[in-house]
Amino acid sequence: MDLIASLFPFQRDDVNNINSSPLTGHIIANEMGTGKTYEAVAIDYCRRNASDYEGGPTLVVAPLSTLPSWYNHFNDLTDLKVITIDPKNRYKFINAVKNQEYDVYVIHWDVLRLVHEDLSGVKWHHIIADEVHKAKNRKAQQTKALKKIKAKYKLAMSGTPIINRPDELWSILHWLYPKDYGSYWRFYERFLNYEIVYPGGYHKITGTKNVGALKEEIAPFVTRRVKKDVLKDLPPKYYTTVDVELVPKQRRAYDQMRKDMIAWIGQNEQEPLVAPAVIAKLVRLQQFSLAYAEFDEDFKVQLSKPSAKLDALLDIVHSTDSQIVVFTQFVGMAKLVHEELKGISELLIGETSNRGELIERFQRGDIRILICSIGAGGVGITLTAADKAVFLDRSWSPAMNMQAEDRLHR
Repeated sequence: MDLIASLFPFQRDDVNNINSSPLTGHIIANEMGTGKTYEAVAIDYCRRNASDYEGGPTLVVAPLSTLPSWYNHFNDLTDLKVITIDPKNRYKFINAVKNQEYDVYVIHWDVLRLVHEDLSGVKWHHIIADEVHKAKNRKAQQTKALKKIKAKYKLAMSGTPIINRPDELWSILHWLYPKDYGSYWRFYERFLNYEIVYPGGYHKITGTKNVGALKEEIAPFVTRRVKKDVLKDLPPKYYTTVDVELVPKQRRAYDQMRKDMIAWIGQNEQEPLVAPAVIAKLVRLQQFSLAYAEFDEDFKVQLSKPSAKLDALLDIVHSTDSQIVVFTQFVGMAKLVHEELKGISELLIGETSNRGELIERFQRGDIRILICSIGAGGVGITLTAADKAVFLDRSWSPAMNMQAEDRLHR
C-alpha cells in the first residue's frame, strides 16, 4: 500500500510541508476528525526513509483510548515494528526499549511519568505527543516527564484550539523549542494582561494581548485545518433536543437535592462561593436528573430506575435499526443503560481493557449500541459506523462535547 497516495490532498500537503521544513518541531492543530493520526504516521515513515535518517526509534505519547488506534495505523500502513504498552506491563515496555526490539513505542500519558527516567537515555529519532494539551500545565508531572526525553524531531498534535490561553501554550512551545521559549514569565508579560490581587499578591489574568503577533510568530511550525474547508463532502451535523419530564419518584429526589443546594448557598451568602464547590453541587444535580438517585454509606451517588432519560433513550433505540453511540459523563449511568440493553450493547468506560477490540467490532457492525463515558470514548477514536450520538448529559466543557461528537463526524 502506498501510504502517501492513500492520503487526502490536504494531508499530503501537510506531510510534504512538514518534512521539507528545516524546523525540527511542529504542531498539527487540525480540527478533530481530519485524520491527524494518518498524517503523523506518514510524517514519521517518510522521515525514516529520508537520506538524513540517523537511526533511532519513535515514541508516541497518547491518551489511553487511542493506543489501539495508533497501533493499528502503524501496523496497517507501514512495515514498522510497533508495540503498544498497557500501564500494567510497563516493565516489559522498558525492557523492549533497552533491547531496541521495536521501531515505534506507543505509551499512555500516565505511564510516561512513571518510566521517563528509563526513556531519557535513549536516542529517540521522533517523539509524537498526541492530545498535547495534556502537557499545557508546566508544573504537571507528565509535562515535566515529556520535556526530559530528547529527540531529533518533535510533533505535537491537538484538535483543541491552542491559542485561547497563551499561558498554557507556552508549555508546549517550551517543549518544542526550549531555547526560544525559555522563560515563562517573559512570555507571560508579552501576551497576557493581568492584575495583582491582594491579599496574597497573586496574578489574576484579565485577558490577552498581542495575539496576532503570537499567531504570526508560531505560524511557520503550526498547521491548522478545519473540516468545512478540507472535507467538503462530509455531511453537516443535525441536532435534535428531546425534552424529558422526570417521573414522580425521580422528580422528588431531584427537587430535594435542589432545595439542599439552595439552602447551602444561603448558609454561605456572607462568604464568596468557591467555583469548584459550586460545580461539584451542580454535577450532583446533573446525576439526579439522569435517574433516581440515592447516596450510599460513603456519600457517593447511586443511580437506579426509574429514569425518564433511560426511557427516552429506549424509544430512540427501538425506533431505528442503525448503530448508535450513547455518551454520558457518569459511569453509573453508563452501567444502568448497559444493563437495560444487554445483548445489543457494550460498555466503553475508564475500566474497559479491550478498547481496541470493542472499537473494531463496533466499526464492523457487530455491536449495535456502544455506551461510552465522555472521558473514555470522547477522545481520539473513530466510531463512524454510527450515524447517531445520544448525549444523556453534556460536559461543562464545550471542547469535550465537540470531541465526543467528532468521533462519529469525521
